[in-house]
Amino acid sequence: MKFDCAYSSDKGPRPENEDSAGLWRLPGGLAMAVADGLGGHIGGQFASRLAIDVFMSAVREDLNMDLPMLAWQIHQRIRQAQADRPELRRMATTFSAVYIKDGTMRFAHCGDTRIVLQRRKGIKLLTKDHTEANRLLSIGKLSPEEFESYPRRNVLESALGAPTHPQIDSAILDVSTNDRVFIMSDGVHGKVFLRELKDVSDSSATASVFVQRVAELVQQRGADDNYTIAAAFLE
Repeated sequence: MKFDCAYSSDKGPRPENEDSAGLWRLPGGLAMAVADGLGGHIGGQFASRLAIDVFMSAVREDLNMDLPMLAWQIHQRIRQAQADRPELRRMATTFSAVYIKDGTMRFAHCGDTRIVLQRRKGIKLLTKDHTEANRLLSIGKLSPEEFESYPRRNVLESALGAPTHPQIDSAILDVSTNDRVFIMSDGVHGKVFLRELKDVSDSSATASVFVQRVAELVQQRGADDNYTIAAAFLE
């Protein structure tokens, strides 16, 4: 299996970009991740970059790594950095990562970055947002209409580096030729619907064209946050 992959990341209207992303072609496989940092531009940048750097080092050293355990290790590394540098004590980050090899994709996820799979005529969200609003929606405390205008819609209930024990979701699934995998921060999925991602993907011959077009769409709709989109086209 071959991979056509690319990512785009921009600070949007913010003074700094607290999003970080990376993708790495490995022997027979591909690793890809997006992290959205919290805690001010210094702390947010540090936390998201640390998450991506630890992930990068791990996938290069162990192709059979345990992704949920790796996410937990990132959490611990951030907590240690908070203890060492009190000015960073409020930092944390979302983290969504995939590793694809031999027709199998493993992923780990914490926060409200999203992992999406496009297959043939369909597109599916593989992760759930760890937000207050999404929890209230899932238990029926908010209607879909109330969810859209909920004032605390973006409040996270889980992030790596947060004082509480993070919720780390994971899964293993089969993938095949012509599947497409996307990872995005909330700066993207807050502006672009799933069906629109599919439409853009269907009209994009390469991953580079796709991420560029998605970034342009976010800009046209008035970006109000950092935004990052990573994509892998399986060939």
